[in-house]
Amino acid sequence: EMLRFEGFSGCCGVYARVDLPAEAFDSEIQGRGTTNVDFNDPMRASLMRLGDTEDVRLSVGREGVTLTRADDSVVERKVRLPVRWIKGFSEVQVYQPQLEPVLEAPGPEVRRFVQQLPGGSGAKRPSFVARTGRSLRLSQREGKDAVRVSGVRRLRVLESVVHRARRLRIWADAEAGTSAWEVELPEARFFLMLSPELQRGFSGEGQLLETLARSDWRGPLARVRAQLRWQNQIDVGGLARGAGLDDAGAAAALTALGARGLAGFDVSTGRYFHRELPFELDRVETLQPRLRGARDLVEEGAIRRLGRPGPDAHDVSVPGTGVSHHVRLRPGDDRCSCRWFSRHRGQRGPCKHILAARLWVESAANDVEGTAADAAER
Repeated sequence: EMLRFEGFSGCCGVYARVDLPAEAFDSEIQGRGTTNVDFNDPMRASLMRLGDTEDVRLSVGREGVTLTRADDSVVERKVRLPVRWIKGFSEVQVYQPQLEPVLEAPGPEVRRFVQQLPGGSGAKRPSFVARTGRSLRLSQREGKDAVRVSGVRRLRVLESVVHRARRLRIWADAEAGTSAWEVELPEARFFLMLSPELQRGFSGEGQLLETLARSDWRGPLARVRAQLRWQNQIDVGGLARGAGLDDAGAAAALTALGARGLAGFDVSTGRYFHRELPFELDRVETLQPRLRGARDLVEEGAIRRLGRPGPDAHDVSVPGTGVSHHVRLRPGDDRCSCRWFSRHRGQRGPCKHILAARLWVESAANDVEGTAADAAER
């Protein structure tokens, strides 16, 4: 039903996706799958020379992509997916479900706004995109329904598509600092997502760590994955019924599959879509040093409970380098006394001490449940 092109900037701080529905092609989409290529200078040059009335053939296969026009063909062969892209793809799927729609503008206003974006390196401080009347404008002041953008020049990539724009929709996550920009075209959609800071690529974030550290998705994972059949839109309720799960279990497994490259998220529909990135699933966890460090701390056996002020609240002591850290686990507000947490305040995912505390608390709870079950059976 859909051909999607996904990619990253060299710094991994800008994620882009082009969605081409089946009706954009004269022929049917013949197969399903995913491949990874680099678009080098010959391919880029050929694409930039394309005219609206040219007869062009595009072949996307397991081993590469071929663009044919007249008697000329350009071929890009399959390459290995870079490590930073593996991590970046995993991270953006965790960020996207948290985005909320904020602003919208018609085609003529989109063109005016993009044409007036500043060139050069731009201001070092973040800018804010806000609405004045029917117009979008840049401001250095934060206001109601304003979208924070660090590195405004990153939006200039929209210049190449806005001349055909019908509409622009903007999503944002004010707490995380991410924003997403979708240009609706007559035959496609162009989606752009910016990392919270200019110097921060998605590959260096840690938003998926909490998802990977939880265990609520591990049991349902295989059953949910068995229901994936390259759907363009995945209905959680239908997926849950097919897998014999409740909606919460299916949603948790789907989130984990997104973090592992087996599902993308489309903010326009608010649903995941099935696609399989060409990398080994087990590598996702091995590429996360904080998660590995947290598991090592749990295995060392030196974590201890300091108190339990509530049913879902825990105070835990976790060893650090020459010091023990006080970790406070609260629903939606975990805190740690380490320098990492003091510096980032959770904006780059949990520190390894919080992850270790969560893993330890969950393991202790499972041990208690297992003991109670054994006693009941006896």
